[in-house]
Amino acid sequence: MARKKVNPAHSDDLHAGGDAAFALAADPATDAGAESTDLRVRMREDTISGVLAPGQRLKLDELRGRYNASVGSLREALVQLVSEGFVTAESNRGFCVSMISLKDLDDITNMRVDLERKAITQSLQEGDDQWEADLVAAYHMLTKAVGMHESPVGRRIWWERHNAFHEALVSACPSVWLLRFRETLFDHSHRYRTLAIQQSASPGRLEEHRELMEAALARDIGRTSGLIEDHIRKTAENVRRWFVSQNYK
Repeated sequence: MARKKVNPAHSDDLHAGGDAAFALAADPATDAGAESTDLRVRMREDTISGVLAPGQRLKLDELRGRYNASVGSLREALVQLVSEGFVTAESNRGFCVSMISLKDLDDITNMRVDLERKAITQSLQEGDDQWEADLVAAYHMLTKAVGMHESPVGRRIWWERHNAFHEALVSACPSVWLLRFRETLFDHSHRYRTLAIQQSASPGRLEEHRELMEAALARDIGRTSGLIEDHIRKTAENVRRWFVSQNYK
């Protein structure tokens, strides 16, 4: 039997949950952990979106003002971001946003192709009717975001729905570790895409997403795997053109 979720805002729930529930709600360590997790998510999003630029020094005094957070929480969030590859720690020099390079782009692209193909294969093998419905719904929401690239808010909506579509594709994959590594590479790839979005002649390439959906619904593993690889590599080529225009190596 599933345990009832205790809501500290209701006295009946507190009574039903007992002293343990009250202690959890009032535990400062729990609040601090939640703050650190939220801070990590916000900083992670800012590195992916380019708000925190590649190579930018992350000075604690400046970060305290930007995020309204304690030094302890900032350090904990930064250490977590180092483990994920979004931030670099240098001895006696503090933290900085990880740099970008063509070599890194190629490495991310090749690894992401491998993991996406594996995740999609397992997802197509395991997906049920609800998986199909979720995939169709995610594609529908994506179509509603077409043409939103003209503003920062519109681009954010597009990327959120774009990410949701790709997550729906692999959501039936039963391997937790595969999905975890796949998500990390997806986010690193997204970091590069945000830099190159102006280089795309047709931002979003909706037709490719429709083809992916149709092949997935047909449970055509070979075609879906080939389409996702082409999709990833075309995006990487857009990024490469941006690199060349900016004299990156």
